[in-house]
Amino acid sequence: MLFLLPASAQEERRSFWDHGVGKALKKADDLVNSWQEEGVDTNYIRKQKLDRMVYLGYYGYFQQHDMYFPVLVDDDKIPYDAKYKPANFDKYKYVNADMHTYQSEVELGIDWRGIAVEIPIPIRNKYSLSVGLAKNGSVWGARVRYKSINRMAGVLDNAYNQALDQWEMNEQEKTTSLVEHQKSKIEAGRIDLKIFYAEGYYVFNNKKFSLAAAAYGDMVQKRSAGSLFLMANYYQSRFGATELFNYDRDTFRNWKLSIGPGYGYNWSLLNGRMCLHVSFIPMISLWNHLVHKNYNYSDPYAYAGTSPDPAIAANQIANERDRWKAYDTHYYDAVDNGRSRFVFNCFGRIALSYSFDRYLFNFLMNYRQYLYRNNADTRINNREADAQFNIGLRF
Repeated sequence: MLFLLPASAQEERRSFWDHGVGKALKKADDLVNSWQEEGVDTNYIRKQKLDRMVYLGYYGYFQQHDMYFPVLVDDDKIPYDAKYKPANFDKYKYVNADMHTYQSEVELGIDWRGIAVEIPIPIRNKYSLSVGLAKNGSVWGARVRYKSINRMAGVLDNAYNQALDQWEMNEQEKTTSLVEHQKSKIEAGRIDLKIFYAEGYYVFNNKKFSLAAAAYGDMVQKRSAGSLFLMANYYQSRFGATELFNYDRDTFRNWKLSIGPGYGYNWSLLNGRMCLHVSFIPMISLWNHLVHKNYNYSDPYAYAGTSPDPAIAANQIANERDRWKAYDTHYYDAVDNGRSRFVFNCFGRIALSYSFDRYLFNFLMNYRQYLYRNNADTRINNREADAQFNIGLRF
């Protein structure tokens, strides 16, 4: 009896993997295991002997979005006396808004043969929503991400409105003073940004080169090797501005489709225990489209109706509206009527992993750049970078 009881208990423990959920989990585990080594040259790449890991890491993410456009309103469409126009007025016929934000967090994760699940613990986060899904493999990879930011910080260079205000003041004071230009801080809540992108890549020399070796430490790069990449990217953004330009509310939507070849290289150091990776993929925009919409939640000329008589006040408002009609019509010409130009977008990555015994130290930094240009010199730049540092324990 004493001999049979341990044997019986051991048989029951093993039986879990022979049927039902246990059998399905074992098949899935074997399948993922086969993916790691399938088709690779073991003289260059091999999987980690201990290919399961728990890790603790720091993640930081930076987002920049800036927009510039010239104001193409002719001087004769501005209802001020031309003799009081500031001599340096033409120098300031533009508007520029520069916005940025960042988040930082601690991440607790588990990596099961290259498939990772992370639990974020935010430290500093201004994102109302930030979600993503990614598959990073030796042969191909894909990533989908959506971000929404409602409280970005920023700096506004509203040079044109300052120049216009100076012209009005000159007319009132009968002077010809020059424009005194200065930038201002954009108050929280006046700008918002929503971004979605989906991208995929293919690695040509996947038998000898492993992206997972340096970027995630899931494989071992035994000998140095490089590879050509091919990446395709779909990107869309919606930038919203409240009381920032000429209307109460403006939105600028940008869609683009990009594709391009790139190159990456893994340096194998310390007999494969350390791997340094650098890759860069420039992409051309096959399609790059911008749509602008504006909304007037309040009448910008209502202040002109100063008469206590409603009929006279209504007439004053109508006259003021007609007076500025040509100005309002052409304020956004550079945005609404420009044709998109050819631009380069890009993706870059730097990574370093170091393994010893059961431990892993891993650093990864990604950079993405999405640009829009048109023939009227409207420019939208979206740049984002993220950096991650992990300490892992294999088992």
